Parts: sequence; C-alpha cells; structure tokens
Amino acid sequence: MGVLLDSLDIITENLRENLSDDVDVSDHPGRFTDEELGKTIRKRKSVRVAIEDIPSLMVDGSGRKSAEVKYIVFVICSDTKGADRHKEAVNLIEELTGIITYQRWSKPEVFRAVEPGNITVENLYSGEISNGKGIAWWSISWQQAIRN
Repeated sequence: MGVLLDSLDIITENLRENLSDDVDVSDHPGRFTDEELGKTIRKRKSVRVAIEDIPSLMVDGSGRKSAEVKYIVFVICSDTKGADRHKEAVNLIEELTGIITYQRWSKPEVFRAVEPGNITVENLYSGEISNGKGIAWWSISWQQAIRN
C-alpha cells in the first residue's frame, strides 16, 4: 500500500479508536452523492475521512517523494430522542478537533504535526439537503506533509 492510502487508514483508525462506539467511523472517497448521504444518515452519528486534495507533490534529488495532503473529515448527525442533531454535531466537532490537533498519527512519514491554525471547520448545512434529510453536516480539514 502506498503512503497516501496508508495515511488515510491510519487517521481513520485513530479516530475510530478515540471516539465512542456510537460513532460510525470509516474512510470515504471524498464528496457525497445525495443517495449516499441518505444511506449514511441511517446512523445517528457518522464520521467519514477522506483525502480531499494534494496541492503539491515534490521529489528530492535522491528520488524521495513528499506531498502536502489536504485531509477532510465529514461529520453527519441526525436527531434522536433527547439530542438535537446540531448540538450532537458541534460536540463531535469539538472532540475531533481535540484529537486532530498536534497529531503526527505515530508515523515517521508524517513530518509535520497538525497545528491548530491549520485546521478549518465548516458548517455544510443547507436547508435543501440538511433539512430535507434531517441532518447536521460539518467538515474539518487540514493540510499535512507526508513523505515516503
């Protein structure tokens, strides 16, 4: 397996281990289709991890590759008795940013920790999508340098 897929697997597994069992965590190819989003919300709380972009790829004189990788975590929550979706999502965002901050994922290939100022949190709420499906939808993204 290549370093990119390895990094995706490591981040996904780390988040799975650090979140409670009631959060469904898995990797994801990236953007959601409407149909796929409908399937994902069958779970009360879902976290999906993806590689969103690779803004730069470099090869040094010895042939060693390094890349600047933009990772994204999608948070999708639905209403349940006693828990509003938007409050559940905000709590999960706060927990996730705490896990992600300063991470190197215990891998020497990741040579820069995630700095707090490098994390972007975005509310993807849309009345058309979110209200129709009864979900709160957020993303957390950051760039991190990796090498092989």
